[in-house]
Amino acid sequence: MNRKVLLLNLALLALIGLLVWQLRVRRQAAGAHERAVLLKDGQGRTLLAPPSPALVPPVAPAEYIDSVQKMLFSKDRNPNVVVEPPPPPKPAPAPPPMPALPRYYGQIHFGDPAVFLSSATANDQRAYGVGEKIGEFTVLAFDMDSITFEWDGKPVVKQLADLKPKEAQQPAQAAAAAPPPAQSNSVVAIGGEPSANSAPPAVGNDMGGGFHACTNPDDGSPSGTIVGGYRKVINQGLMGKSCFWEQVK
Repeated sequence: MNRKVLLLNLALLALIGLLVWQLRVRRQAAGAHERAVLLKDGQGRTLLAPPSPALVPPVAPAEYIDSVQKMLFSKDRNPNVVVEPPPPPKPAPAPPPMPALPRYYGQIHFGDPAVFLSSATANDQRAYGVGEKIGEFTVLAFDMDSITFEWDGKPVVKQLADLKPKEAQQPAQAAAAAPPPAQSNSVVAIGGEPSANSAPPAVGNDMGGGFHACTNPDDGSPSGTIVGGYRKVINQGLMGKSCFWEQVK
C-alpha cells in the first residue's frame, strides 16, 4: 500500500516537472519571437508623386456673355437697351363753347355813352357802359356799326345788325299811352303848338330804362317834341348826332 502511494507521488512529481519544463520552453519561445519582432527593421514603401493638375485655360469673355446679359439685378448690363417711347402728349382740353351773345336794342352818346343790351335767355334789358359785364361777356367798345365784347380773355367783334332781336315788339306802355285815332297825327312841339308836319315822328323800339329809339332822326321834328307821352331828345356829341325818346314824367 505504501509502495503504491510512493509510486503515485513519483508519477505526480514527474508530471509536474514536465509541465514546468514545457511552460519554460514556451516562455522562452515567446520571448524570442517578441525580440525578433521588435528588432526587425520596417520595410520602406515607395510613395508615388500625385499627377500634375491640368492647366487652367485663359478666361475668354465670350464664355461669360450669358451671365452678363442675363443678370437679374442689373438692367444696364444688357447690351440690348430697350428705349421706351415717351407717352403721347395729352390732347389739349377743348375750349368751352361760347354762350349766346347778348341782344342789342340801341345806344346813347350823351353824357356817358351806353349801349342797351339784354341777356340772350332773359329779358333784363338795361344800359351798359364800357367795362361792364353782361353775363360772361364784358363790353370793350362799341360804335354805330359794331360792338366788341371780351369773352374767355379774347375779343369778340360783332355787327350790331347780328345782335338785334329777330322780332322787335312795340312796348306795352306805348300802346297803352297811344292817343285816340282822331288825334294820332297830332304832334306837340316845344312851345305846345301843333306841328304842321303831315307825317309826325314815331317812337321806336324800347331800349330799357324808359328810353326808346328814334325811327327816323331826320324827320324834321325838333328836340323836345312830345309824341304819345314820350319826349324827343337830340344830342350832338363827338360820335355824331344821337336821338332817343324819353318818357315824360
